[in-house]
Amino acid sequence: MKPKSLLSLLILFLLTAGEFIWHCPCRAADMIRLGFVADATGVGESWYKSQKAGIDLFIEETNAAGGVLGKKLELIVRDSALKPDLGEAAAEDLIVNEKCDFLIGPTSSGVALRVTKVAQKHKKIVIFHTSNTEGLTTSDFQPYMFQVVPNTGIESRGLAQFFAVRQYKRFSYLGPDYEYARNWWSNFKSSITKVKPDVQILSEQWVKLGVTEFEPNIPTIVKDNPEIVITNLWGESLAKFIRQVKPSGLLDRASITSLFDLDMLKSLGMEMPEGILGYTRCPFYGVRDRKMQQFVEKFYARYRDWPADWAIMAYDGLFALVEAIKKAGSLDSDKVVRALEGLHFKSLRGDRFIRAEDHMADVGVYVGWTTKSPKYENFMIMKNVTLVPADTVWMAVDEVKKLQPRKP
Repeated sequence: MKPKSLLSLLILFLLTAGEFIWHCPCRAADMIRLGFVADATGVGESWYKSQKAGIDLFIEETNAAGGVLGKKLELIVRDSALKPDLGEAAAEDLIVNEKCDFLIGPTSSGVALRVTKVAQKHKKIVIFHTSNTEGLTTSDFQPYMFQVVPNTGIESRGLAQFFAVRQYKRFSYLGPDYEYARNWWSNFKSSITKVKPDVQILSEQWVKLGVTEFEPNIPTIVKDNPEIVITNLWGESLAKFIRQVKPSGLLDRASITSLFDLDMLKSLGMEMPEGILGYTRCPFYGVRDRKMQQFVEKFYARYRDWPADWAIMAYDGLFALVEAIKKAGSLDSDKVVRALEGLHFKSLRGDRFIRAEDHMADVGVYVGWTTKSPKYENFMIMKNVTLVPADTVWMAVDEVKKLQPRKP
């Protein structure tokens, strides 16, 4: 074959190959890649499954409607197993190797504090829809971080505000020894003593995260004879604690107050004591918003199940992100950050906005009492649900700025 003919064939091949690559539906340029740092195994497994159900539904709906800026959404998941070092490695992998445009997750606040540093290093936006330490918006704040879950300050100060106008004075505490619980309890103690000076903190006990045996801790609480047992146990640990404390008779005269999310309520089923006071982040049955009702209908049709708080907040987080991408008209991180700052969006919890100074959405905490419902035969819900709005209890902007790292 003549050299000119060989050269012509080579050029034709390259052009043809280039045309194939350009039109390949799987190429990254046609996708917006979402990296999910997920606490998918261990005690966080049920929360992960709920989160992913909400995420998958959002992605399916968005892609069916044509995507975002003409691009389809794609999810890539890495398991951090509630371990900060694994979370950091997962975030690096998702950004560097998987070329993800944005990060979401995880569950653990301890993991989140490592993930946020990776996101900052690579200038990639991370949406925290479950991990909720207030440190993410204060001492560890960085401009590419956004939170759409009521943080530990909002929850704890909100609960203190709720107790301020009620008769309860005697409190005991039991919590897992890690960032979320430490931050939450510190906020609650300082808040409750301000609004209720005669409050009594009878005891304070800490256990390893993931522990499910509480026999060593229960006698101290029973001896305290509290009116309220505050605990930041969650998931299966909380369910096991409630089962183990019931035979003591403590719940005949006191309430266990904790995060009564749907996954935990379903796990305990009708073993859950009726009439005890709890709080939650986004109860589908307690939010009277048309968009929420439509979401619940779609979710149930898709999964034949009810949406947990984790599904709802993950959906809300992606909704806010996509609204900001559309507003920015770009995937550029800095442009999307500017679009997210001050963004007003129609969340499943109603109209909400993201405060520009700390990237915290104005999402409050819901408080209520456990009860049976004929509509939900296999688990209890909460009745007389009260929303403590975020803007009544979140940290003032000037206080936030004092705690945030100084700009170089």
